[in-house]
Amino acid sequence: MKTKKTNPLRTVLTISVGFIALYLITDWEWTIPAALLVGLAGIFSTYLSAKIDYLWMKLAWFLSLVIPNILLGVIFFLLLFPIALLSRLFNQANKDPLNLQNKAKSNFKSSNKNFDKVSFEKPW
Repeated sequence: MKTKKTNPLRTVLTISVGFIALYLITDWEWTIPAALLVGLAGIFSTYLSAKIDYLWMKLAWFLSLVIPNILLGVIFFLLLFPIALLSRLFNQANKDPLNLQNKAKSNFKSSNKNFDKVSFEKPW
């Protein structure tokens, strides 16, 4: 037996409260009748509340396909890309920080560090 994951009455209530919150933030006059219409449709008709729930979940599914791509693109172009450009501009001393050109004969890096008792007490 397939269990229903959503509750249409909660969905309708959430949409109505969302319209009211949108009115309080933006003062758009059309949001109050929209909240009233959605709320009354959800209260008086289980068929309409199920259809509103179905449409809301389809909208959520579509947005889940689109929004992450937009968000990741914005993060990349506004945050990571400028940092990479600044790193390339100001890192003139070491042109190959990852050693990708492999010019050295060996990958071994010698470290002349003296270890004492204190360095082993808190290694991290």
